[in-house]
This record gives sequence, structure tokens and C-alpha cells, in this order.
Amino acid sequence: MEYWQVISWCETDHIVEVAQHAEKLGFTGLILAEHIYYPQETTSRYYYSEDGESVQNPEMEFPDPLISFAAAAAVTETLQFMTGIYVVPLRHPIELAKNLATLARLSGNRVHLGLGTGWLKEEFDQFGVDFSTRGARTDAMLKIMRRLWSGEAVSYEDAHFQLDKVQIRPLPEHPVPLVGGGHSAPALRRAVNLCDGWYGPGNTLAELESIVPELYAMRAGSPRAAEPFRVIAPLLEPLDERVLSRLEAIGVHATVNYPFLYGCGPGASLDDKKRYMDQFAAQFL
Repeated sequence: MEYWQVISWCETDHIVEVAQHAEKLGFTGLILAEHIYYPQETTSRYYYSEDGESVQNPEMEFPDPLISFAAAAAVTETLQFMTGIYVVPLRHPIELAKNLATLARLSGNRVHLGLGTGWLKEEFDQFGVDFSTRGARTDAMLKIMRRLWSGEAVSYEDAHFQLDKVQIRPLPEHPVPLVGGGHSAPALRRAVNLCDGWYGPGNTLAELESIVPELYAMRAGSPRAAEPFRVIAPLLEPLDERVLSRLEAIGVHATVNYPFLYGCGPGASLDDKKRYMDQFAAQFL
């Protein structure tokens, strides 16, 4: 089992030292969520809580994950990095493919794109992006980015993007791993058919015992059945040997230590964060 430290809402100034400490302790990597901005008021429903409310607010720090990972990669050697979750359809595929390729080269291929279509309609409205077509935009982007990472001149045309013999440089040594997030039927299909793995939004063990076998069955029937597929699954219940044994039995490859916001409270000092990681490491790493 691999263990990742989620650093969403971590103070920007703490990220580099958190990364160094996580590597020293033996964490597999860091996971960082993102929003380009968070509105003062929102009527959007957050999909991953029972009441539809998110813990997020506009005063929380949302450092850009790709820039944060570049800084962290410069002071680490083995630690991996994954966005969790990056709102792909707010971007253009050429720009995102190049940014990820650059980060992959600078980090020694230690970056993974954990991706989703987004839930915050106000964020889309602010950038003039149609919220209703975000799923189709995302699917097209994943196909385009894989082709761009191959080095070929890409021509592509659909209702969302028109590319005419576009190439990017630098190129990653191999395509950046794509990890689909979300638990809706379209999100699961996207993970299986267009990605290299799935990142859960936070589930109980009972939920995962249903979702994960379904993912593998879907993958077995997909055009990418012969390619590896990895499952990273945060738990909504405490980890123990029984839970970990069951996760491994159903095919979960990795889980996480909760974000600092939950583990040691808002405004925790850097030392508090390190102690929180120390406690997890002492039990599981």
C-alpha cells in the first residue's frame, strides 16, 4: 500500500518544507487540490458532502499546484506529486499539455494529473466557459494532450477545440499519468476509458467494495484493458490493519493521510503539520 499526504489548503509558505519532511518520512507523494479562485458567494452544490456544502471559503489559500510542485520537486528526489483534483475544462489543452510536460521534465517524471470536470459553476461563469459542456471538453482535452505528448503535429477539430498541426516542446519522457476523479457514472467511465487510474473523492470501505470491483470490470471491457490501472482511495473512516487488508484485497493501491485542515486544524503551524505527519508515519510507514 502506498500512502500520500494531502496538502490541500496548506499555507503556500509551508509547502516546500512539508514536501521535504514527507519524503524523509517515506510518503509516496503529495496531493494538492485547486481552484483558480473561489467566489464570495455560491449556489453551486458540492457533490461530495451530504448537505452539498463545501468546507472551502475564499479566505483559504489555494496555491497553484503545478507551480507548487515545481518548487517541491526542486528540493526532493523521490517524492511524487498529484493534483487532486485539477479542474481541467477551465484550461486549453495546448497550454495544459505544455505546462505538465515541462513539470514532468523538471521533476524527473514525478507528476500525475488527478483530474475532474469541476462542480463550482461560478468559477466557470467567471472565465466564460460553458459549465454544461465541461464533460465533453474534458474528454476532448485528454485525447488531445496524449497526442501532443507524443511529439506529433496534432490537428483536431470538434465543437470545443480546433488545432491545426500543433506541436509542443519540451516533451515528457512518457505521457503524464492521468488519474480520473469523481464517482458519477460519467466520471467512472472517463477514468476507465481515458485515464490510467482513479482517485476517489473520499469513501467508506463499504462504498469502495462496490466501486472498485466495478472499475476493474469496466476496465477489462475497455480498449485499454491491457494497460495498468491504479486506484488511490481516501477513506472516510479510520485506517487499521483490517481496513488496509480489505483495501488491498479489492485492488486499491494507495490511500491518504487527511489534509492538515482536518488533521491538526486551521492555521496549524509548520511544526504542527510535521508532527501530524510523524504520527501517521509512525503507524503506517
